[in-house]
Amino acid sequence: MTKQYGYGRRKHRTGVAGAALLAALLCIPALPAQAEEVPVPYGVPYGTTIGELKADAPAQCLVVATGSYTFQKSMAELGETAVVVQDNGDGTRLCHIPDTALLDAFVADINTALSGVPAGEDSFYYYDAASNTIQTWAGSSYYQINDAGKEKIYHTLLETLAGQGTENRVAQLEDTDLELVSGELPEEVALNKYAVKGSCTTSFRGSSSNRIRNIQVASGNLNQTVLYPGEEISMNRAFLPRTYANGYREAGAYMSGKVVPAVGGGICQVSSTVYNAAMNSGLTVLERHPHSMPVHYLPLGMDAAISSGSKDLRIRNDYAFPVMFEAYTEGKNLIVNVYTNELLTAGTSYRLHSVRKGGLAAAAYLEVTVNGVVTEDRSLGTSRYSPMRTDDEEDED
Repeated sequence: MTKQYGYGRRKHRTGVAGAALLAALLCIPALPAQAEEVPVPYGVPYGTTIGELKADAPAQCLVVATGSYTFQKSMAELGETAVVVQDNGDGTRLCHIPDTALLDAFVADINTALSGVPAGEDSFYYYDAASNTIQTWAGSSYYQINDAGKEKIYHTLLETLAGQGTENRVAQLEDTDLELVSGELPEEVALNKYAVKGSCTTSFRGSSSNRIRNIQVASGNLNQTVLYPGEEISMNRAFLPRTYANGYREAGAYMSGKVVPAVGGGICQVSSTVYNAAMNSGLTVLERHPHSMPVHYLPLGMDAAISSGSKDLRIRNDYAFPVMFEAYTEGKNLIVNVYTNELLTAGTSYRLHSVRKGGLAAAAYLEVTVNGVVTEDRSLGTSRYSPMRTDDEEDED
């Protein structure tokens, strides 16, 4: 699923006497892996250099590819490398490189370049005090070519030397040809590392394409929003007015106890998901309204309806540091995360939950846990719903 918002080689013998050893140096791709055990009674080996052997193709390159990066080395650049060759008389030849110093230097250069490319496995957000912004730390780990990768590069070069063609040959490195190396994390970054404090996922499976689009537009407007200490955020303002110009489409919304078409229909699922993530992160909710009727994506008492001009979801950041909202769709799910300073919020967790009170009513609570011990189960009041309402003409998006 995607979010919707983007080395040593095997040791080779250096001797060249005997057909059995030459067979071990065979570099024709079609040769079975066990061929080195079979004597190959061809010709007499001789010594030369890559430059001499590839005199007709000095620009031919050995290409190493990994991910979106490619590196290459021409035969001319490897020209001084000694190579032992045996011509087979049928257009093929056997090759062996006794001294791989130049090839090893090429691999070392690639590893140096890769060490400057964060692997991304340990990327995270952090607060940068100098700019007063939340930034992305790309990660301190990186990939290096391992023994299997070096062997693949070596044999690709042998295949290049064994062939008569002049086209480039590519050593395509896979995950098994690389190893992940962990680098150092600067102290100022480590102290200001951010992590998900509160999260909520809801499903929109079965929704119309217009409703899904509205969810994506609203969540996209909220995504990456930073809320600084003491600041408030309104979902009505964050989602922008529900108009065609702002990307919204007509989909089902609640009105007068019915589901009717309305521009922006469905974005209450975003506000409801935000409400849960905010409560689970310890943010202060200043205003929240239940829907007039139950919703399918959350339990009773845990939704948050918004309606232009009358109902809103307002949240305040009472932490001493900024927090950030992340909102996106993945597959048939909407995910909202709230990021806070990992170090400063460690040890305390929050959980929004509700209890049915009979009929279409539910009481909501916020459970607070400190160092593994539940210290409070705070009452948030009771929400009541009706299968039909006639005293309210407001739309709930």
